[in-house]
Amino acid sequence: MARLFPYNHQSTTRFIITIVLILTSIQQVIAQAQPLDSVMNILNRNDIAQLREIVKNHDVNDLNKSDQALYFLATGGIKCAIDDFENAYKDLQKAKNHSDDKRVIFMANDYMMELSNSASELQVAPESLMIENLSIATELNDPTLLIKSKFYFMFKEIQLGNYAQAQNICYEMRNISIENDLKQELIDTEFNLGTLHYYQAQNDSALFYYQKNLADVIAKKDTFDIAVRLNNLAMLQMAIGKNQAAVDNLIEAKELIKNKNDKELSVGLLRNIADAQTAAGNYKEAIDYYNQFISEEDSLERSDIAQNLKELQTKYETAEKDLENAELTAKNLTSKNKIYLLLFILACITGIGAYLFNRMRQKQKLLAAQAEAQKQREEKLLRDQELAGIDAMITGQEKERKKIAQDLHDDIGSSLTTARMCIENVIGKSNQVENKKILENAYDLLNDTYTKVRNISHAQKSSVLSSHGLIGTLEQLASRINAGKSIQVEVIHHGLQGNLSNSMELGLFRIIQELLNNTIKHAEAQNASIILTGYEDHVSIMVEDDGNGFIPENLNNNGTGLDSINTRVQNLDGTMEIDTKLKRGTTINIEIPLV
Repeated sequence: MARLFPYNHQSTTRFIITIVLILTSIQQVIAQAQPLDSVMNILNRNDIAQLREIVKNHDVNDLNKSDQALYFLATGGIKCAIDDFENAYKDLQKAKNHSDDKRVIFMANDYMMELSNSASELQVAPESLMIENLSIATELNDPTLLIKSKFYFMFKEIQLGNYAQAQNICYEMRNISIENDLKQELIDTEFNLGTLHYYQAQNDSALFYYQKNLADVIAKKDTFDIAVRLNNLAMLQMAIGKNQAAVDNLIEAKELIKNKNDKELSVGLLRNIADAQTAAGNYKEAIDYYNQFISEEDSLERSDIAQNLKELQTKYETAEKDLENAELTAKNLTSKNKIYLLLFILACITGIGAYLFNRMRQKQKLLAAQAEAQKQREEKLLRDQELAGIDAMITGQEKERKKIAQDLHDDIGSSLTTARMCIENVIGKSNQVENKKILENAYDLLNDTYTKVRNISHAQKSSVLSSHGLIGTLEQLASRINAGKSIQVEVIHHGLQGNLSNSMELGLFRIIQELLNNTIKHAEAQNASIILTGYEDHVSIMVEDDGNGFIPENLNNNGTGLDSINTRVQNLDGTMEIDTKLKRGTTINIEIPLV
């Protein structure tokens, strides 16, 4: 199954750090000069080598309580980097217990939540850590920390398969990034938005965010991020049938990371290229890439096995040396002491074996859970494809019904009108009462039939937006406005399932049209956004611009026509809120109930 690579704002790089074993003398001097106060900045840079030097040059027993917290935070980060998860978690707990600094507690919680998502054997309650970090971020009023804390709530909903809830949280993170001009956080959040739209088969929205996000990372010239974006864009292209474009993007991504030391991404790309080549009908090329994938995957697994064997051998040799030393010591002890010593060594060896066996069993459980999650994703994809086929069939039936209505109006309606006129003419010229009565009955019957045909035809064409729907009509309106190049308008929608009545669609369109007219005439804005969100019981509309704004108290005199818009909203039993400041733009939020 082809693989997506969702973006985690920290864990993507934190667990793939290459540990530098030999440092130059200059680096040692710099590290020795670094105080413990610099630990948090160094952790944010993932400079594990420098952290090792700082820890080496401090004795934890000589430190005060706050410095001990930073010391354990550093050792926890170092152990995370070498996948010593259990001891890392213990050190992070110590850091949290020793500190009164909210930011230190937040970082310790952040690491522990990453560990809980990476190592299933850690029995933790991540919900409590998530709530605590959200509280800290809110108390400190720090938008960056707020986005980090909300990320784990989003990630939890993704794991549970609640993609709509995860998407709502992601939109909150996007708004925080925009409001505080956090460029990197906005890039990361919009990438996750694209992936969430993909999971829900909302292909147009997914394509919008993926293409925008790819342009952002290309501008930053980050080859690793570009490769990840190209991979996910290719998965979307396969879903909508653009298989050759998917092949080209995946091969470009593979070329970008050829000098990167990232085996997992490289192996994943090989599998995705093979799947895309198969979908495109390039079977010979697909076989070549499948063979490369199998070879690389085996190599990766053999590397893991070799590392595990090396660790086992080290532990075995250590146990052997301990046993030899114990035997030498036992020669000078009584027989009773020898027995106690041997029993103790046996207990140690048994404990080590039990620990290794438990780790292996936990790893098997994790692999089984991952396989089950993969199976569920595949089943969801099949269901989505089946629903898409049903939608296509319904669309075809609707087109056929409209064609029949048109034929009724143009052909049969015209013929009935002509027949009615002929009978009407004969009625006027007939003098025989009996014949005249028969003709009048025939006339009445034709007239009723014509009325029914006309009503059927008109009923099929009653919606002003029937040809394109609300979203299509809004996108056409935005395209016409954008062609003028005085302002750029984007339309973003999610959760709208096309179940709005014709009158509701028309009412929403007129409201948005008037809001855009106000923006163009009065705001002097360069950019505007229309965001429509569908919920179970209401529709939410948000129209934003980066224009001049206005003073709400002067609404009656500024000529923007907001009173007429408010009247339309009230006629639909809705509510409208205005958030505006001079020189800071305007945001108008409208909610319309569906019941």
